[in-house]
Amino acid sequence: MQEVVVGLDLHLKKTQGTVMAMNGKIVKQERFETNKEKLGEFLKGLPGGTKVALESVGFCWPWIDYIEDLGHEPLLANPLKLKAIAEDVKTDRIDSEWLAKLTRMDELPTVYVPSKEMRQLRSLLRHRAFRRKISTALKNRTWSEFRKRDIEFGADLGTIKGRRMAGCTGIYEVSQNLEILEVVESQIRQIEAGLKERYGEVEPVRRMQSIPGFGFLTSLTLYAEICDIRRFRNPDKLAHYTGLVPRVRQSGEHTRFGRETKANRWLKWVLIEAAWSHINWCPNGRLAKVYECAYRRKSDAKKAIKIVARKLVNIVWEVWTYGKEFAMIPDKV
Repeated sequence: MQEVVVGLDLHLKKTQGTVMAMNGKIVKQERFETNKEKLGEFLKGLPGGTKVALESVGFCWPWIDYIEDLGHEPLLANPLKLKAIAEDVKTDRIDSEWLAKLTRMDELPTVYVPSKEMRQLRSLLRHRAFRRKISTALKNRTWSEFRKRDIEFGADLGTIKGRRMAGCTGIYEVSQNLEILEVVESQIRQIEAGLKERYGEVEPVRRMQSIPGFGFLTSLTLYAEICDIRRFRNPDKLAHYTGLVPRVRQSGEHTRFGRETKANRWLKWVLIEAAWSHINWCPNGRLAKVYECAYRRKSDAKKAIKIVARKLVNIVWEVWTYGKEFAMIPDKV
């Protein structure tokens, strides 16, 4: 069969597919149910290694794996950049044709596709973060019950001893909160133990822990979200990916800086948390002074810590790229 490309406009229930020859002629178009059997039938008979383009959506990953299993090359399109170049008339058929057309011309704006292992690691870390959010909410609810009754409680609910002391107060609402909290904390410990066993000796993770304030989970989250540092030629490229670079609008003699670029929100969040941790660990360090200067300038702690997080991007890039310990990095980042 002649060389072709495929565009898939993927939806939860129905998918519109277009098979296009390299001369632009549409070979086949079909609308089918979104399941592996129907997708396999649609792609049946295509040459091995055919490029199959689909838009990045939250449920696309199983289909990426299945397309690879069928011997084809999946391409994940950037939805924001697609929107900027899309036609005025938008239908599923036109979207699938547009994906195939851009793929044929080698102009499809793609995003990085992590390996299956890295996607699973990301999912597990985000699952743990959700569990931690539930844990924090339960602790806050418990403290609220104490305040409503004017009870002074000085123990730490994050410890087994503290939860036992809280349970002895005999408050029904507190007891129920503590039951759920114990289960959630146990799940978090199980997840963390498994992660430590599997990824504790991974080189980039181990090296990033040399940065003050960077623990195992912070370093592992950076490792999972970045995946491969080689895809960023310099720290500026990585900073754009983290969303820590302001947007620039220039017209004539006027230049305006806006909000940060839209990017990997998990990476941005963990770097900001790491920045707070770093300046607490090193209150007299270089980045603590950067924070103080930024705070005096902007009078806004949130904006000031983002500047520190941007500086941390440079450190992370150097530690990972060159395999250095933090102490070996020149005082220039």
